[in-house]
Amino acid sequence: MTPSAPLASGMLLLLSLISPSRACTCAPPHPQTAFCNSDLVIRAKFVGTAEVNQTTFYQRYEIKMTKMFKGFNALGLAADIRYVYTPAMESVCGYFHESQNRSEEFLIAGQLRNGYLHITTCSFLAPWHSLSAAQRRGFTKTYSAGCQACTVFPCSSIPCKLESDSHCLWTDQLLLGSEKGFQSRHLACLPREPGLCTWQSLRARTA
Repeated sequence: MTPSAPLASGMLLLLSLISPSRACTCAPPHPQTAFCNSDLVIRAKFVGTAEVNQTTFYQRYEIKMTKMFKGFNALGLAADIRYVYTPAMESVCGYFHESQNRSEEFLIAGQLRNGYLHITTCSFLAPWHSLSAAQRRGFTKTYSAGCQACTVFPCSSIPCKLESDSHCLWTDQLLLGSEKGFQSRHLACLPREPGLCTWQSLRARTA
């Protein structure tokens, strides 16, 4: 049912069995970082329940893709993603889909492994309707403009400073204690001129 589990995932699973109290933890990324670091970014509906493979300890969800934002080079223009794969245990960052609404669309940013889309609880996954209009524009078109030249640089404690002119200092977590602040919901780190990146509003940009 599923592709062979990567060696790294198998080792994580073994560690979780040895130390079951160790839970998965990860820092939520800025949506632009999630877009740039993912192989595939799509909009899709979860249309099936989880099916677990007891051999690989992976589970898969059947999905219906409605739009692809990133991944054309990897899969081709006519490609269709029918399943998304995730570890079957929360301790190794397995994602468990809770919504029972099969008509609800989700933004899913994940990694491509042997032609299969993989996600974890650390992946950027959110109901499409929960995204701001600016974030929708970012995923649809604009974030890609900053992937090669710019970097969102998280600031989680003071003092923090930029390490390069191509970095944009992300302070939502520091100032608000949440990754869902103004910079996340309304701004993108984009080139202003060669070698210089700045936060720029997505409001005036068209998708």
